[in-house]
Amino acid sequence: MKIGILLRVAFFASMLVSAPAIGTEPPQAPASAPEPPIANPIDRIAAIGASASAGFGVFFRTADDPEGTPRGISLAKLYRAASGDSTVVIDLGTAAFFSNPSGIGTRVVDRTIRAKPDLTFAIDYLFWFTYGTIGVESRRIRTDEDRMALLEVGLAQLDRIEGPVLVGDIPDMSSAAGRVMMKSQVAPEDVRLRANQRIREWASTRPNVRVFPLADLIERLRSGKAFKIGTHAWTAAEAATLILGDRLHPSLDGLIALVIAIDDLLANDPELAGVRPDVETDRARLKHRLTGATPEADLDD
Repeated sequence: MKIGILLRVAFFASMLVSAPAIGTEPPQAPASAPEPPIANPIDRIAAIGASASAGFGVFFRTADDPEGTPRGISLAKLYRAASGDSTVVIDLGTAAFFSNPSGIGTRVVDRTIRAKPDLTFAIDYLFWFTYGTIGVESRRIRTDEDRMALLEVGLAQLDRIEGPVLVGDIPDMSSAAGRVMMKSQVAPEDVRLRANQRIREWASTRPNVRVFPLADLIERLRSGKAFKIGTHAWTAAEAATLILGDRLHPSLDGLIALVIAIDDLLANDPELAGVRPDVETDRARLKHRLTGATPEADLDD
């Protein structure tokens, strides 16, 4: 009997000891998860691609040496100048891309991976993976399916790049046939449209890829009509100067329009807008920065 009473007393005593004291602070809620770190600013870019990225046929003279040897320019050099030389831009555009898309495309991506860029411009990288006459493993393109198979090779190479990539779609450059391109190099329109559909399907499953609307931009550049990119406007007369006489490559002003279009895309991207490089997008000021030319002077070749 006494043992039972003692056990009950011990039980109630333990309950009193373990109960929280009246008026004490309630247990603190676990700390909330820390905010994700803000992405680092983009300060290292790789510009990969074909002759448009390489600035094929684009030359200018500087205002302080108007009779001197014309200087060449590329998308990488122009973008670096637009950033006030604060952004490293690795120049991997080459006018030889058409001669061996698979081999050159592989080597270019190899170099891009080694460079470890924060962002990659692949604006015209896929062009010769759809146009041209050299197909997979340097075999001659004979059918439409050969072109589509070659495109898959280009997409597979771009898949190897980590980080954000701006991938241009395929523009209609049929007007250049008989000039710097042979008619046999021009992709049929239905193949071009199929290629662009495939590029968008491929990009839709890759969060790091943004499709750059190169086809639409080229159409506006060569339209000879007034157009706008964001808040930037070109008159019909200005638009007529944006593509070189070969009907394939952008002029210096066309490359400037390309830089503006790239910045416009980045500015409207939820993930990249806040970390994109600060670049000069006023055409007159950018051209002056590059050439020393005043807005009234025209020093293009």
